[in-house]
Amino acid sequence: MQAVVAVEHGPPSALQLQELPEPVAGEGRTAIRVVSAGVNFSDVLTISGRYPGPPLPFVPGIEVAGNALDDGRPVIALLESGGYAEVATANARMVFDADGLDLERAGGYALVTLAAYFGLRYAARLQRGESVLVLAGAGGLGSAAIQVARALGAARVVAVASSERKREIALAQGADEALPYGEQLPPTDLVVDGVGGEAFGQAYRATRRLGRVLLVGASSGTPPALPAFQELRERGVGLVPFSFKALRESDGEFVARTAPQALDLIRSGEVRPLLGSSHPLADAPTVLAALAGRDTVGKQLLRTGR
Repeated sequence: MQAVVAVEHGPPSALQLQELPEPVAGEGRTAIRVVSAGVNFSDVLTISGRYPGPPLPFVPGIEVAGNALDDGRPVIALLESGGYAEVATANARMVFDADGLDLERAGGYALVTLAAYFGLRYAARLQRGESVLVLAGAGGLGSAAIQVARALGAARVVAVASSERKREIALAQGADEALPYGEQLPPTDLVVDGVGGEAFGQAYRATRRLGRVLLVGASSGTPPALPAFQELRERGVGLVPFSFKALRESDGEFVARTAPQALDLIRSGEVRPLLGSSHPLADAPTVLAALAGRDTVGKQLLRTGR
């Protein structure tokens, strides 16, 4: 099979397209003939060595859509790694029914939808009628957060994005308003921050008393500078760091049991993850470099058809 391989830690340009033996699914695992694989910022970090990952050499990629090899059923799956390949294996608990979904696109559905759903509903405890502010509102996770917040009953959703084009996209995803970074932000009950850096400080200051800031990443390259304990007490704002990867690893049973609720939002049309372009496996270095440079809109996909 063809697979994209990280032979050393470094930039995406160091990745190699290789011919490898197909992996064999052991006990409790499912082998999948991959149709599409989602490209995520965490892949960039893992390839560079800045994020924990498998020992070298390894095949990146943590979400795919395809057909189970044992019975041909359509599935979407979350992986530990190995998604940038024609065949991948996944923990059977993290393989979900994809009947009725377009497998050429569904490789980009699961991770952003589930991360937004578990983050908003279970970590930040979004309540119906609350207001939500989403940083990086045109990105894969940000655009999913806009839609999931709407589906969970948010009264008003405001997005922040870096360009006019991206703000238009955020509005198309269901945001009531889209603002540039650096502009005065409206008071809000809940912030979704996947950017960090200076953007965190501005969003934190806009958070109402007894509000929450859901910390899901730092795509700016700079982690948020967290306020001092006493300031947090006096302001009454909760900081909620959240890693969907850590939740999957620590409580996979809960994720497996609850994930179908989130995926049903896709089937119902309430959530339709923002997808960008689809690319052949050989283009993985270029796609990842564009993602690292924040030069993409929506989730990018790799396809496996030769």
